[in-house]
Amino acid sequence: MKKLVIIFCLFLTLFQGYLTGQNLEGIKIYINPGHGGFDSDDRNVPVPPYALGDTAGFWESKSNLVKGLHLRSLLENDGAEVIMSRVLNRSVDDRPLSAIAEEANANQVDFMISIHSNAFNSMTNYVLMLFHGWDNAPILPQSMELANLFYDNLISNQTSFWTYTGRNVRGDKSFAPESWNGYGVLRPLKVPGLISEGSFHDYIPETYRLLNREYKHLEAWNFYKAFLQYYAGAVDPKGKIAGYVKDSFRKVTDYPFVQNSKDQWLPVNGARVTLQPGDLIYQVDSLNNGFYLFDNLEPGIYRLLFAAEKYLPIEVDGITVKQGEVTYYLCQLEQDRSDPMKVLDYSPIASAGERVSAASPVIFRFNFEVDRPSFEKAFSIMPAVAGLFAYADQDRTAMFIPDEPLEPATFYTVNLSKEVMHIGGLSMEEDFSFSFETALKNRLSVVRMYPRDGMDEVYPVTQVRIYFDGRLKNEMLASRIRVEDMAGNILNRTGVELNTFPGNYGSYAFTLSGLTPGQSYRLTLSKDLVDEEGLFLYKDSVINFTVKPVFSSSADVVFDFEESATNWAIDTLGSKNILPGTANRILRYGTSKLFGGYSYRLIYGFGDAEAHVTARPPGPLFTVRNGQYCGLYIWGDLSENKLVLLFDLGGTEVEIPVAEIDFAGWQFRECRLLFPETEADYAFSGFRLKSGGTPFSSGGVIFMDNLLLGDNSSTGIQQAALPDKKILIYPNPNRGTLNVVVPFPDGHYTYRITDLSGRTIVQDAAYFPVNGTNLSTGIQKDGLYMLTVQSHSEIVHGLFSVIFK
Repeated sequence: MKKLVIIFCLFLTLFQGYLTGQNLEGIKIYINPGHGGFDSDDRNVPVPPYALGDTAGFWESKSNLVKGLHLRSLLENDGAEVIMSRVLNRSVDDRPLSAIAEEANANQVDFMISIHSNAFNSMTNYVLMLFHGWDNAPILPQSMELANLFYDNLISNQTSFWTYTGRNVRGDKSFAPESWNGYGVLRPLKVPGLISEGSFHDYIPETYRLLNREYKHLEAWNFYKAFLQYYAGAVDPKGKIAGYVKDSFRKVTDYPFVQNSKDQWLPVNGARVTLQPGDLIYQVDSLNNGFYLFDNLEPGIYRLLFAAEKYLPIEVDGITVKQGEVTYYLCQLEQDRSDPMKVLDYSPIASAGERVSAASPVIFRFNFEVDRPSFEKAFSIMPAVAGLFAYADQDRTAMFIPDEPLEPATFYTVNLSKEVMHIGGLSMEEDFSFSFETALKNRLSVVRMYPRDGMDEVYPVTQVRIYFDGRLKNEMLASRIRVEDMAGNILNRTGVELNTFPGNYGSYAFTLSGLTPGQSYRLTLSKDLVDEEGLFLYKDSVINFTVKPVFSSSADVVFDFEESATNWAIDTLGSKNILPGTANRILRYGTSKLFGGYSYRLIYGFGDAEAHVTARPPGPLFTVRNGQYCGLYIWGDLSENKLVLLFDLGGTEVEIPVAEIDFAGWQFRECRLLFPETEADYAFSGFRLKSGGTPFSSGGVIFMDNLLLGDNSSTGIQQAALPDKKILIYPNPNRGTLNVVVPFPDGHYTYRITDLSGRTIVQDAAYFPVNGTNLSTGIQKDGLYMLTVQSHSEIVHGLFSVIFK
């Protein structure tokens, strides 16, 4: 009888040990929770609401430490001895890998686990276990045995989405590059151990899950479960229920996910999950994971209740909990659509007195997903417009997109009858309508360009420069603006510039080199060119031009621009309304040149349309006589500014215009020198660049090379100087109707009217006879405006005032 009592007491002692968690007594585990310290070797994934560098957000070091500390608690509660490489997240805790391995060896632990998460391309997520050795040939067999148990436990997590479920249990010598000879924390190990890459933290849905503390605890419990099975042949007497709460219809829109995976569904932030019996409540966090977990549950049958604001609650019976297992229930809630359909927002909307872009689609945002047929039947717009319907935000946004831009300067009214319904079948309570007026243009247009169609004097090194009446969107410009030779080969471009002007004008420019003289080329502007307002060019434009050799003259080179320009200076007293600082200067330049090693670069910035900048040499460079000819090679910037040569006689200075900069890239320009004192020698005294008064005249760069002087014209010009082309506008001021005379032959020409901010008011074409034409501008607001008329080769412009009072 006494013997039976002793046996019974021994059994009771063992049973109590099981209940109090002593299955792992005598087992020593080393936990290395990866790198530490929020340092450069740490990995931070910034996801809203956490900015880059915010230590409250996701950091691999912090995430792994949470897992490690929870694993330590589970192991110690079950009698194991635990050593950790770090218990805080400080830089000083970021220890050498070899030191971590040596500490595990020195303590002769039964197992070392190094806890990590992985990163790759933001669209990958799987479990990876690495032991020391080769695939299926571990140096210590226990390492591979436990690695397989860990893998099975972690991959069973149904709340995550795994992009690959093949068995990723690998030897580090097989997995790592051959030159590595395995991984640093495993190479020195003399005890069993492994590296666990539990998931990929740069896959954003997984990033959000790893921000949930209980989700990290679940990973730690899966490690504990494997240790318990391996070293004690036991299971946790308790079980768990885990899962997520997501929308049954709406999908994620704010971050990437693997298409058609469970991660596509929108997590229901703030959902409430109630467990019965026990009346336990888990409040889902607001970090876009939808995760919930009920821990340490007695085996049995449970009931779950799911509820969230604006969702229909559901109750799920028959949830069975077993010892040492996780029971998963993945819940998707249906929205409560008992409210009627309502418009939450719409566009386009213009402020009082403003107009909307003619490229605007009509957009409605609703409180629920729209029933498409009812929306399309309920929608109308007057005047009528052809177009198509589109939907976004899982059909909470409905759009009408016109086939063509809306008409300019037109008043539109949009109506949406109350018959439009949401997918729950309830319609709006009343009709909805709004109105808007479109802007004065509905196309993107080219304002200036070089080269122009039909030109046959483009130099082998030149620039393509195009100005638009809207700021270009940086979208496929290399293919939408291209230059080809006649065989269809696309030419390379350098020095690309985009939208270099302030205000509403756009620009695109690039340099072409190595063009072949005598060959023709084709510049194509695609109809798909679009500005930031959404207006398209809508018609392909093809410009053909021919290259000729650099013009060669027999005239003498009187200044070759080879000497240093440090003694040249900007004459601020001889300039007018120039910008301060370094906006105006002259420099010797060795990159853009035609002859020798250098040219001179004149950088300028003008304060207004009356500005000019004067650049002077340190002293007289040469003298000229009346009737001679001066020529100059100029790299233009299509600014329409005017370059003049300055000559001095006894303190009296004379301007001789040499070029209007209506070109881009290198060109040769020549002028005849006619002076008031016909018998005197005039000394060259510098250059003056005068504003052309256009929106493109305010700032830029020109280059100059080889200034020539001769007794005869190199180009055959006969005029004394470049004439000022005049445009006559009368009456001025006027009431929006003007008479215009241009210095061109009879013909159809394009014209444009802009306000002083550069905004296009009118753009059209008209027939201009030599005796003038009448233009009705449609302008209804007092102000100062610019009229620009362009022929095939020339441009003229003039200012006029509109006054109604």
